[in-house]
Amino acid sequence: MAIIKNGVNGTVSGKAGSVVFVLTKTGNYVRSLPRVKKREPTPEQLLSRTRFKIVRSHISLLNPIIKIGYKAYSYPKRAYDVAMSYNLNEALIQKEDGFMVDWQKFMIAKGSPNPITSYTMDLDQENGVLQVTWEYDAYLEKKFDTRSYDSFLILYSAADSRVEYPLLMNESKNSLIAGKQDINIPEHRKVTTYEVYIFFIESYGGGNTDSLHLGKIEV
Repeated sequence: MAIIKNGVNGTVSGKAGSVVFVLTKTGNYVRSLPRVKKREPTPEQLLSRTRFKIVRSHISLLNPIIKIGYKAYSYPKRAYDVAMSYNLNEALIQKEDGFMVDWQKFMIAKGSPNPITSYTMDLDQENGVLQVTWEYDAYLEKKFDTRSYDSFLILYSAADSRVEYPLLMNESKNSLIAGKQDINIPEHRKVTTYEVYIFFIESYGGGNTDSLHLGKIEV
């Protein structure tokens, strides 16, 4: 801010807009403010931005699930932030031409170990139903008391978020010990590839298990 000394006819000192008034023993003068030079990002910064952008694009689309699957694990931090941090560190693979997501390591839920030991996926294209059946580790089930946890079966179109149904979730939910879960798949106008995940959560919103990537399906 410029300051006027001794009234309107006095001297001016300080900054006014893009110039600065300077008082010296030899007189007064005006000079332009130095321009702030924007530094070009370093290769490391560009790499970090690329990694962040890739993970953020998926976490943003999956955020309704992330809020459920990371709620207990992330407290008192935001589920979104914790999911970003985890997957940035664990689920990216660097290739010669950039980065790709390792969907087996990508986690849409974090909690106790997922107790599933083996599973099958049966896709009924005609009726639009995917059924997942599983066996589980009885020791983990007892240790973490997950027998009555509800199953969340998630289908995520990771390759193309512009499809009709980028994210699907089962409406009716079976318990872990039921050993099976169905999910209805609406009719699609174009072929869509989904990453399939499952995790289990307490019905009243307490703890939950890690998510488990079951593979891909094409509908």
